[in-house]
Amino acid sequence: MATTPLDFLLQKYGPTMTLEELAVVLKRKPGGVRVVLAMRTEEWAISLNSRKIYIGRRVHFPTDAVAELLTGDLIRKGTE
Repeated sequence: MATTPLDFLLQKYGPTMTLEELAVVLKRKPGGVRVVLAMRTEEWAISLNSRKIYIGRRVHFPTDAVAELLTGDLIRKGTE
C-alpha cells in the first residue's frame, strides 16, 4: 500500500514541523532554509511563509503545507 507524502510526514513529524525538520525534509541546512524564507525571493518561500505559525517564539510550518510543497501543489494554489 503506497502512502502519500502527507501521510508519511504526518506519521514522522506530526501536524507541524519546525524549521530544522523542514530543512531535513528539503535536504538543506537550517541556516540556508532560514535565509531563503527571510529573503522571500522564491515563490515557494513566499507561499510557505504565508502559512507559518508561531508556537511560543518558535516558527512552525503546517505539515500539510510542506507536503503540498513537495508535490508542487503549494505553488499552484498561490498562483490561482
